Amino acid sequence: MSGILDTARDTLKGQPAPIKSVRRRKNKVWAVAFFNDCRRVVTGSHDKTLRILDVRQTGEMVGEPFKGHTDRVRSVAISPDDSRIVSGGDDTTVIIWDTESKQMLLNPLVKHTEKVNSVCFSPDGWRIASGSHDSTVVVWDAETGAVLATLDHRKTVRVWSVSFSPDGLKLASGSSDHTIRVWRTVNAECLLKINAGQWSVRSVVWSPDGSQLVSGSSDNTAKFWDSSNGEKIGQPCVGHTRWITCLAISSDNSFIATASDDSTVRLWCTKTHKQIGHSLKHAKKVHSVAISPDAELLVSGADDGNLQLWSVRDILEHDEVEASTTEYEEVQGEQLRSSETQVHRVIATAKMSITAIMAITESPLFIRTVQVTPTPTTMTTRTRYLTSSL
Repeated sequence: MSGILDTARDTLKGQPAPIKSVRRRKNKVWAVAFFNDCRRVVTGSHDKTLRILDVRQTGEMVGEPFKGHTDRVRSVAISPDDSRIVSGGDDTTVIIWDTESKQMLLNPLVKHTEKVNSVCFSPDGWRIASGSHDSTVVVWDAETGAVLATLDHRKTVRVWSVSFSPDGLKLASGSSDHTIRVWRTVNAECLLKINAGQWSVRSVVWSPDGSQLVSGSSDNTAKFWDSSNGEKIGQPCVGHTRWITCLAISSDNSFIATASDDSTVRLWCTKTHKQIGHSLKHAKKVHSVAISPDAELLVSGADDGNLQLWSVRDILEHDEVEASTTEYEEVQGEQLRSSETQVHRVIATAKMSITAIMAITESPLFIRTVQVTPTPTTMTTRTRYLTSSL
């Protein structure tokens, strides 16, 4: 048994290996999103393009890249039916694309005055939201490109992240003023303002049931919030050594994944807020992370253009083996400590016995007894000595 666990311990010295690693010609991967088939992803990159990659099978690009942005692509999102892709970039525009033809369905949407950091589709696919460095969130009609609402933070802030609630009735935004805002989408009313700490909120997502919000911040932590009143839930997820750039939540609400400037991706349990398994390492800063709709795959994109695909099952099994190994080592350690205690007790008892023996051998009675030869005469002498001693 110990041999098996020793082998398992040796395998746990490193992290689980990615299933695939795809290099994008040293172009930073700023954004990534999964299609519903859990096989393809779309990326947004420093080279101003979007690309669809078959990450599960070939790892190769599917068709030609999407070209239309005039500056780096910061964010991408896929419509619920996979037919459209929306992107936002440093060129201040939002573009809606046809997935199959890779052509723009409309002219670039122009409303923002600074770079667009985040875009998302509503659950019904009819609306798009975008957050920008210009302090605003814009809600667009996904069919016509018309502006439906402008959500103004009313001061100079950078809106880093936007996310529709699962029912589509609310929209959350995370910004550089350390807050999360929850907006009513029909009338642009700010329903809730959550003070998330002393650092920028870089990413925010809803739990699948809409009851919680999860944020990732520049204080290197992820936090959970009650979406109805803004109360913080439990302890933050602590482990990253630099700010969190992006986070995603699994469809079954069992774990979140965080990407960080510390060149790692980490998984966290949504119940305990504890890290699951080892950190998943990149060579450079990680800007993007996404979880497949079936919660079986994880993809992350980094500063060096490297896109890595991970098996969630491998990570979880790795964590379970490590936990079992740790438990075994704790039991072995406890048994060793118990054995050492018993040995110490035996030694102590032996020392006490030796001390007692030495005390007896040094007594006048013992000396007198062992020095006398047992003859009839000495027996009489011993008897007299004993009598006088008593």
